[in-house]
Amino acid sequence: MTDDLTSPLPVMAPDAALAILTDREAGTDAELMLGAALVHLTALVRQGLELDATEDVPADVPVDQLGVDSLLALEIGDHVFDATGAVLTVEDVARRPTLGGLAALIVADLRKQRPT
Repeated sequence: MTDDLTSPLPVMAPDAALAILTDREAGTDAELMLGAALVHLTALVRQGLELDATEDVPADVPVDQLGVDSLLALEIGDHVFDATGAVLTVEDVARRPTLGGLAALIVADLRKQRPT
């Protein structure tokens, strides 16, 4: 599994992405989960920054350059935890500042929580 995604956003609806991330009985295909986490994070950033679905949100650009401040990072982390159980802290955003890097952290945490 790569740390940062540089490929285009997977074609997946945000609801489908969240379903993949929250299905505890599903397999743990890391690439599928990574794509789902990226789609989910991108949707949260779009919502938080009030962007429409046509505006580009690159996975490999630091989130602060996208306009994500510490308050929005905290809100995104809270939403990710509430929706999936994965922990994503403001400190994580500082250490892994791209959506691709943050998606990898979410997947790593969720894979630890799932039965093998």
